[in-house]
Amino acid sequence: MMESMRNAAKGWVAKVLIGLLALSFGVWGIADVFRGSATGALATVGKQEIAPEQFSNAFREYLQNYARQTGRGITPEEARALGIDKAILDNLLQSAALDHQAGKLNLGVSSTYLAQEVMLKPGFLDAAGKFDAGRFKMLLEQNGLNEQAFFAGERQRLLREALVGTATADMPVNRGLLEAQYRFDNEQRDARYFIVTAQDSEVAAPSEDEIKKEYEANPTAYTAPEYRVIATMKVEPADIASKVTLTEEDIAEGFEKYQRDYFTPEKRTVLQISFPSLEEAQAGQQKLAAGTDFMALAKELGFTEQDVTFADKAKTDFIDAAIAEAAFGLAQGQVSEPVKGTLATVLVKAEQITPEKQSSLDEVRAELTERLKLQRASEEIQSIYDAVEDARAEQSPFEDIAAKTGLPFQLISAVDSQGNGKDGKPVPMPAAQELVKAAFASDVGVENDALSLDNGYVWYEVREVIPSALRPFEEVKAQASAAVTAAKLRTLAQDKAKALVERAKSGAKLDELATEAAAEVKTAQGLRRAERSDSFSPDAIAALFATPETGFAYALEPDGRSARIMQSQPVLLPAFVAGSAEAKQISDALKGQVADNVLTAYIAALEKEAGVTVNEAVWQNISGQQTN
Repeated sequence: MMESMRNAAKGWVAKVLIGLLALSFGVWGIADVFRGSATGALATVGKQEIAPEQFSNAFREYLQNYARQTGRGITPEEARALGIDKAILDNLLQSAALDHQAGKLNLGVSSTYLAQEVMLKPGFLDAAGKFDAGRFKMLLEQNGLNEQAFFAGERQRLLREALVGTATADMPVNRGLLEAQYRFDNEQRDARYFIVTAQDSEVAAPSEDEIKKEYEANPTAYTAPEYRVIATMKVEPADIASKVTLTEEDIAEGFEKYQRDYFTPEKRTVLQISFPSLEEAQAGQQKLAAGTDFMALAKELGFTEQDVTFADKAKTDFIDAAIAEAAFGLAQGQVSEPVKGTLATVLVKAEQITPEKQSSLDEVRAELTERLKLQRASEEIQSIYDAVEDARAEQSPFEDIAAKTGLPFQLISAVDSQGNGKDGKPVPMPAAQELVKAAFASDVGVENDALSLDNGYVWYEVREVIPSALRPFEEVKAQASAAVTAAKLRTLAQDKAKALVERAKSGAKLDELATEAAAEVKTAQGLRRAERSDSFSPDAIAALFATPETGFAYALEPDGRSARIMQSQPVLLPAFVAGSAEAKQISDALKGQVADNVLTAYIAALEKEAGVTVNEAVWQNISGQQTN
């Protein structure tokens, strides 16, 4: 039992668990986790007892926090399948072992020090950075704690941290280990390789029996996620703009206010040639007077058409005021005298002129009316919000509130935590990402606060939770059939690759094998273990570095139907530079790993010394699983 829990706690589940557990309990620690319980304890560590309800509370808290943090619900069954229940119990046992050791050493935390620590917690500080007693009490109440329970939990946390910190602080890294890791990380290899692919025509079509076996053996792949039925109401200016009535006077006043927004200044397409000096500009002007084309002169001087053309520019677009004045003082087609600008002397030509235009009210009436309606609607958002909240307080259904206020109502019949419907496609809904996350953190019967938009609100309520369930066989038959075919192709590709590598190890040349497979031999250079390459998958990198120099290996490709046949080229081992930044980075990482290993061994020793027992009957009753 203990070994299976430790195994569950070593993988990614434990890493995710620890992060989410920390968020679940926040600054509180696990308050009152190890109070003495009545008969039927789930586990004991020394004289400490862990009651079934203490585990159940921690397990439930994890599930709720997972939904809040990810926007996706996870069922107890899914959590148990991932070993999360065992990881949580192991976490409780480890904490109890630390508490046992603290008691054995007669460690304690003074009330004065404890009070000082609490008064420095950011969550209890006001805007001025001072401890706020009122906020402190409010947060305790929100988390269902009294001061006695909170301070007890804080004492436990501080004592545990003291023991852990003492055991793992300033862990040294052996130079031999550091050098080995440095060389391991920086070893480089070249590889010659080719790809062999399994074709659909090479495998038999799936039989009915094979498809059913796939369906029965992998129920998770054919299980529908949890869905939620959500009712929503939304208010944004566009939702109520059509109800806004404007008089002619309103529109006339609006036009007077925004008239400049409908004014288009004069714009010109200007050609401009820059010269190093006034004399050269004058010489250019003489050529133009003699009949040379302006653009021809520009090209003669080494400019392209793009270099000298400033298309459709307003006067304010020109940085140099002198050039702007000259360009906008010309008639269309006219060339200026040499203009001495801030940075150069130029000749400019007014190639095309578009006169300024002030649009009339009749020309912009439709656009202006829409603008004024949206503006008026924005001013009414808050009053509509207040009306909706008043109606909700009276327990009016969303449908009635929407009908009375004229707001758009939407009943989302089924949506999963990713925002997709039962057809796997995104469900159109307001503020989709925020709405789905909030809905999956809520439940049926919960009155939720409205979600704030940039200039509006979305109200929502969960009408129904549709549990995750295995889809009917006929519904997913095509999917299961494709999975069977994919498995056959994967197996065939692996068999082909394995046979080719065996032949290569027996003396066959890589080029000859590639020719037989109608494949092209390619070379990849400078591959390293930790680096990712567009041409080499992580599996291929791992297989290559697991083989001896000049040895052969294979790895399945990400497409699942191809395999890469590789020959490792001579290995390049870099010199170890102890003082390098990379060596320091590796050393810091190793310190953390060494500290983790020491901590694991330390807590295991504490558990062994204290004596840990788990009541298997109680555990099976709680988890519904065997303990081994």
